[in-house]
Amino acid sequence: MTAIDHTQLHALSVSGLERDFHRRYTAHPDHAELHQLRLALDLQVDSMLLALGAAARDHTDHVPWQRWLIEDLELAQVLTAALVESQVEPTPALGGATSGMARDSLDNLVARYASMEELLHAAVRRPHTGQSWRAAASHALIRCRTRLEELHLHRAAIHERAAAVRQAGGESSTDP
Repeated sequence: MTAIDHTQLHALSVSGLERDFHRRYTAHPDHAELHQLRLALDLQVDSMLLALGAAARDHTDHVPWQRWLIEDLELAQVLTAALVESQVEPTPALGGATSGMARDSLDNLVARYASMEELLHAAVRRPHTGQSWRAAASHALIRCRTRLEELHLHRAAIHERAAAVRQAGGESSTDP
C-alpha cells in the first residue's frame, strides 16, 4: 500500500471545500490543526465506506469487518464532535451545511430516507423474476420505513418542545 503524502491531502478531499476552509480559517494557529482534523474526518468516512463495501463481499471471519465498522463509526463521531465543539463545520454530508440544530438534521434525514424509500419501493414493486437482490432491497425498504417513522416522531417531539418553549416565553413576558 502506498503512503499518503499529507501535503497533498486537499486532492483527496470528499467535500471539495477544503481550499475555501484553508483560506478563511488558517489565520489563527489552531485553525490549521482543525483543518487537518477535518481532512482526517473526510478520510475516516471514506475508510468506513470502504470497510462497509469489503464487509458486504467478505463473509468470512478472517477479517474483523464488523468490529472495524463499529470502531470507524465511533471515531467519525468523535472527530465530528471535536470539530463542532471547536466551532468548525464538518463536511456537508455530516451536517456541516446546517446550523447544527437537531431539527435541521432530522429534516435532512427525512428527505434522504424519503428518497431512499421511493427508490427501493420502485425497485421491489416490479414483477419478481428471481433476482437475488430482491430480498436485500425488501429488507432495506422495511428498515427505511421504520427509520422514517422514528424520524417523524422525533421531529414532531422537537416541534412540540419548541412550541412549548415559545408559549412559556410568551406567558412569562406578559407577567409583571
